[in-house]
Amino acid sequence: MSEELQQMTLSANNTGRSTSLVEHEFVGEPVMFGEQAEREGCEEILAALTPSEKEKLADPNMPLRHFRAEKGKTDKAIKKIKATIAWRDEFGVEKIKGGDEEMRKTIMKESETGKMYVRGYDEEGRAIIYMRPAKENTNVELDNMRDLVYHLERAIASTLRKSGKEKFNMIIDYDGFKLRNAPPLSTSKLTLNILQNHYPERLHRAYMCNPPLVFRTFWALIQPFVDPVTKEKIVFCHGKSGVEKMKERMDMDTIEVSVGGTGTNLREFDVQEYFDTPLNVTFDDPDIGSSK
Repeated sequence: MSEELQQMTLSANNTGRSTSLVEHEFVGEPVMFGEQAEREGCEEILAALTPSEKEKLADPNMPLRHFRAEKGKTDKAIKKIKATIAWRDEFGVEKIKGGDEEMRKTIMKESETGKMYVRGYDEEGRAIIYMRPAKENTNVELDNMRDLVYHLERAIASTLRKSGKEKFNMIIDYDGFKLRNAPPLSTSKLTLNILQNHYPERLHRAYMCNPPLVFRTFWALIQPFVDPVTKEKIVFCHGKSGVEKMKERMDMDTIEVSVGGTGTNLREFDVQEYFDTPLNVTFDDPDIGSSK
């Protein structure tokens, strides 16, 4: 491993917690309710947490994201953040992020077809998760969710290292999608629950690319479970008009050709290489260059 990668590994292992939670930084994403109101809201949320819960916060800005997600209503934010802290502990998020060999094998198996991986950034330094439902290779719901959480955490860590921001993008490529590729409704509901309730204020944009006509049936089933805030972040990309929408926020030379990008020199996904790099590095990350 190069010295550069070793430094990134150390950075990935040390992101997240702070010994001074109240003194959190208002960095990354724009202030929504005024700095004083947000600081006071965070202090109220922190005061409602037990010492054990504070130790298990994902990072110092976790209270701020819940405060913003609940539109400044601290009572709701407290309830939601407590539920998320418990969920992260029960679901084993830290174990999923790294250090457990059996978990690594499970997630590598999930990822081997390239159905989901983190690659590249938007023009403001937010990482991009590529998802390809047509490449689904397993039907074990628990492992599907572990795979999702791993990639959410990887996108978050990569974004933090790259730009200090807190949100990520998704590009969902429906090329080749058939209804038989659609996950069970229970899996879709679990996915939305994780994204909306346990990773609030993390999604920046979700680009739905190449959706076929049969996608309408799938969308009709899951749409009632998509909250209004998430719906506002979904961008349907069809043909040239879809490419123009992506151009507003993306350098298309860094986006894969299959979704309208012009990154003709981008390499094919390599699962072994991907998992040999630190959590805060995207596949074929431009900051480290090719390892081959």
